[in-house]
Amino acid sequence: MVLPAVALNYLGQGALLIADRTTMSAPFFLLTPGWARSPMVLLAMAATVIASQAVITGAFSLASQAVQLGYLPRLRVVHTSASRIGQVYMPWINGMLMVAVLILVFAFRSSAALAYAYGWR
Repeated sequence: MVLPAVALNYLGQGALLIADRTTMSAPFFLLTPGWARSPMVLLAMAATVIASQAVITGAFSLASQAVQLGYLPRLRVVHTSASRIGQVYMPWINGMLMVAVLILVFAFRSSAALAYAYGWR
């Protein structure tokens, strides 16, 4: 279900760019009618928050499993739920994620530089 939706979105953005070169700044948002732009920005923000939470959860889960398999040294693991085994928090991994994000922020310095990394000019 996701693949056709993403493919159609990219094809629509490409068609918009071919039809009107002045839309280079934000073709994703310019695909929507004017009345739907604000809800689309809110939806994009919600998707960003959900994706960042998924990255954090995945990093904690992978690090926890790597410790159990002996690929990482013993790290402090805080179980955040008494009833669910998989809900863990690892302060060291959280700190490493923060350092990685700060390095990326200072390396790119602007959202335009990040867009260039994705191939948008």
